[in-house]
Amino acid sequence: MNDSAGRLGDFLVIGAPKAGTTAFYRALARHPRIFMTQPKEPMFFSFAGTPPRFAGPGGAAYARGFIHDEREYRRLFTSAAPDAVAGEASTIYLTCERAAETAARYVPQAKLIAILRHPVERAYSQYLHVRHEGNEPCTSFERAWDADDRRHAEGWVPGACYRRMGFYAAGLSRWLRHYPRERLLILFYEEWCARPAQVLDRTWRFLGVEPPLQSIVTRENVSSLAPRWPWLHHRMIEDNPLRTWAQRFLPVVIRDAITTPLRRLNLKPAPQLAPMLRRRLATVYHDDLDHLQALTGRDLSAWRT
Repeated sequence: MNDSAGRLGDFLVIGAPKAGTTAFYRALARHPRIFMTQPKEPMFFSFAGTPPRFAGPGGAAYARGFIHDEREYRRLFTSAAPDAVAGEASTIYLTCERAAETAARYVPQAKLIAILRHPVERAYSQYLHVRHEGNEPCTSFERAWDADDRRHAEGWVPGACYRRMGFYAAGLSRWLRHYPRERLLILFYEEWCARPAQVLDRTWRFLGVEPPLQSIVTRENVSSLAPRWPWLHHRMIEDNPLRTWAQRFLPVVIRDAITTPLRRLNLKPAPQLAPMLRRRLATVYHDDLDHLQALTGRDLSAWRT
């Protein structure tokens, strides 16, 4: 680790995936004193120094999105102003077993932010996301859920192992072995959807920045939506020269002005998760939820159904 090679982040958004972190990242990036990396999820602390390899559909393409080289990771922060509060948002960090220990070596003074969502609802949203990308072979969420252990053993991408990414207390406990509790801000997806301005006010205080003069709330609840035209969805998310150029040279505000109308046009309601299935699958998290309630002081009884 070369401390003279340039600055690193002051905070990390460590997850969870499909819990509103993309809209949260965009809101942070609009604050005049906050710098967010492009891409949003470099995922460096999950595979620092080790090029990742994944099995399963989309594994090779997913691995190419990781930044594992330290110099390349540090370059993400070179355009941050000296007085900016810099961060990144890699949602794999929450449940990755090595991320916390690695981050503590590189950014031991960093602040941490986690956004949590009903673990089964989160898993179902992730399933829809992976299926829309064309990388989920199971037409049944329940069958994909049951394949979790096999996929993990075979080295599939973490996002296709839906059940194991919902053990939030276990993941947070790993981070709290390396960071004090006061440097961890735990937010909840339901509040982010219902009261985004209040959630951002808590975030500004936690990061030590003044609230912006104008509202930068851009909350858009798209977790229950699916693409009308998968080909357009794939063009907007897959690597291509135009997307790579835009991520490198265009600010988030300009990119959003171009892509948001297209995303909205291309969305339709997705199939809903059956309440009985959600309740049955939620039983696997009951012990973890006991620990999470103790950690947060939050009544999470609604997540048991």
